[in-house]
Parts: sequence; structure tokens; C-alpha cells
Amino acid sequence: MSDPLYFVLDPMAHQEDTASKIVFSLERLSHLFRIHWWEQNKETGLSPLQMQILIALRFQPQLHAVSAIARYLELTEATVSDAVRVLQQKAYLEKRPCPEDARRHILALTPAGAAMAERLALFANQVQAFVRTLPDQGVVLESLLLLMASLQQNGFIPLQQMCTTCRHFQRVVNGSEPYFCRLLDKPLAVHDLRVHCPEHEAEIAG
Repeated sequence: MSDPLYFVLDPMAHQEDTASKIVFSLERLSHLFRIHWWEQNKETGLSPLQMQILIALRFQPQLHAVSAIARYLELTEATVSDAVRVLQQKAYLEKRPCPEDARRHILALTPAGAAMAERLALFANQVQAFVRTLPDQGVVLESLLLLMASLQQNGFIPLQQMCTTCRHFQRVVNGSEPYFCRLLDKPLAVHDLRVHCPEHEAEIAG
């Protein structure tokens, strides 16, 4: 839209512009987890950031350093350190000596921390139940991954470890499957595409 008075967040201005409706829908959906975190804050006394750290450590234990969590959540290390300190005081996580380097420590959940993380993560399972009712889920997934890749390439979001931003990912023209993974040496159907892949390698610029 070239009109400087046009705003996508104005639902009365969408008219027949499908892209505007999609962006507005994404904005509304972004409130879903935010509202959930603040509701959980009343019950647990944890801030949304502290909840995110617990969930990250439970399901992505490789993020066991303040610096790694800060990069993942796109926050400063000082902000993450403050949240980690509170979680330690609440006995939800602890610092353990790093097996490879005794001078360093790694973050690890206590049993209480793991249980809390799983409790908090169950909300996503409830949302999944509604997503499963959608027709053409593969089309939705593919569209979201392509959108995220475009946003990443243009600097709107940090590196995401998904198929569409990986150097091993290849689009196939006139193939029985639309994509191919050169690392696994196998074709990929739309439902095979990953949002987070541990073998992800960023595309080489230039």
C-alpha cells in the first residue's frame, strides 16, 4: 500500500487486501501466549521471561549458558542473568560445573524446575488441538516457514533453525516432492519441513 494514511493494524482499512488481513491476524495471535504468560504469573509468581527460560532449558538443554539463552530470546545477557538469579533462588535451576571446562558452569533444571516447565508448556498442547482441526495444515506450515525465512533475510527476526533457511535445503522443480535435503540426501514433502533442526547450517552469503 502506497497511501501514507493506510495502516495494516486498522481492521477497517483492509478491504480486499488479503496480506493486510494475514498480518492483522498474526498480530492478534501474538497476544495468545502473552496473555497466557501473565495469567500464569498470577499462579506461579514467575515472570514471562522466567517461564520462557524454564521451557527453553527443558526442551532445548543445549541452551545451558546465559549467553546462549540471551541469543535465543534476543535479549541482553544482563537481563537473562537477572532472571536466572531469581530462578536459582526459587530452586528451579542450578549452576553445575561444565564437564569440559571446570572454570565454567552450565545451567540445569532441578526436578522442581523441570516439572514447572512441563506444566507451563502444556498450554501449547491445548493450542495444538485447535490447529489440528485446520484443513491443509501443510499449506499453513509451508506459508509460515516461507514468511519467517523472508523476515529473517530482511533482518526482522534472528536466525531460525528451519529448513527454509538452511544451506542443505533445496527446492525441486517438477519433482514428486517439492523439496530436498542435501544433508539427509532425501526428498522432503511439505509435512517433513522442520521449524527447528539440530543439523541446521545457515546459508553461506554471496
